[in-house]
Amino acid sequence: MAPQIDIIHDEKLVLGEGPHWDQEAQVLYYVDIPESTVFKYDPSTNKVTRVIVDKQNKSAVSFVLPVAGTKDKFLVGHGKKIALLTWDGITTDPTNVEILVEVDPGTINVFNDGKADPSGRLWSGTWELATFKPGGPETRKGTFYSLSRDGKSTKPHFSGVGCSNGLAWSSDTKTFYYVDSFNWTVDAFDYNIDSEELTNRRTIFDLKKNNVKGMPDGMAIDKEDKLWLATWGGYAVHRIDPKTGKPLQSVQFPTEKITSVAWGGPNLDELYVTSASIFESKDDRYSGRLFKVSGLGISGLPGVPVKL
Repeated sequence: MAPQIDIIHDEKLVLGEGPHWDQEAQVLYYVDIPESTVFKYDPSTNKVTRVIVDKQNKSAVSFVLPVAGTKDKFLVGHGKKIALLTWDGITTDPTNVEILVEVDPGTINVFNDGKADPSGRLWSGTWELATFKPGGPETRKGTFYSLSRDGKSTKPHFSGVGCSNGLAWSSDTKTFYYVDSFNWTVDAFDYNIDSEELTNRRTIFDLKKNNVKGMPDGMAIDKEDKLWLATWGGYAVHRIDPKTGKPLQSVQFPTEKITSVAWGGPNLDELYVTSASIFESKDDRYSGRLFKVSGLGISGLPGVPVKL
């Protein structure tokens, strides 16, 4: 049987991104980046709630991750800052937004995709969102960072980043997978979870060589250590074997700009998929929606909360 695709949040988001399934609370968090908005979807009630992090300036909010051991604390990418958001998950206004760190001085960079590794350490990279136009020139002024355990400093790992995007770790924690969208590839690093070191960068999947349409975007990993890659402009999510560098399966969507994916549900066998409506040339009934894919016959690895 073909997988089933359902629209979970039937609202046109500008740039839906960053889905994170909270396995403990059994809810999904995600963002609308230029609207500075964090959403929470509760499958038990089928209800979506939201909070606008920065109503005054609408600073880009690029990711949201629960802080381990709390019920109302989240780390968010807040422009080129990382902030601690206090939110009860219900009200439309945050209780507090505390800036922890700021990076890339003198630039107009913003953070993009962010995730915690299996130990709970936050990783995220920056890029020049404001200058991006499809088909236009690509700047490479971003840097890829990790956040210190106390949340007070960042460590740069490499620069020259075009559009920092998908992140995933293998089940044995020894390999880190990473997307710079402007490279049109998925790369792998050897990863030392104790020393926080990334080494031996190499390309494990090339979209152009495999005739895969669209740019690589957000990414998740399943229990068989296969990657699930969203494609911006590709109408699809692709399951990829990082060992052979070949696509294994594709799920097609009725909208073009598929931005990111996360495993969720009680058994982690539902794939939540975000999309975007930004840069539309014509009205698209399904753009910017949040989708859920079921019936894939595989389950994923859970998202990890940040440990501070």
